[in-house]
Amino acid sequence: MEQVGLIRKVDKNKVEVEVRRISGCGGGCKTCSGCDTPSHIVIIPNTLNAKVGDLVELKGETKNILKYTMVVYMIPFGLLIFGILMGMTLLKSRGIDYYEPLSFLIGLVFMAFGYLIVKIVDKKIAEKEDDIVKMTKIL
Repeated sequence: MEQVGLIRKVDKNKVEVEVRRISGCGGGCKTCSGCDTPSHIVIIPNTLNAKVGDLVELKGETKNILKYTMVVYMIPFGLLIFGILMGMTLLKSRGIDYYEPLSFLIGLVFMAFGYLIVKIVDKKIAEKEDDIVKMTKIL
């Protein structure tokens, strides 16, 4: 994956890069004047000594990006489903009348726990020198 980003902020050895997301249709349709896609902010190491206002090329391996995306989305979702199913099984077996809404609340608690796990994994990935996205050159 290659993208172009604009340096918004430099802080010691890190930079804040604004990257425009690519719309599903590519953003250059003839039927519309282009899609209004929001920007995404990425904080990465300043390996090229870029300055505020510089355009930089960002590169990341698709495999690593997909792995990270799976962690971010699937851990909370999996724990939500697990919490709902576990809650339904336990509450129904105990004869609780309103087991379905209570199971959903248990699922939400498990999902919140999943976000804590994602936060811990994110910190470990951030501590590693092998970043998911890197600057390759200043344009």
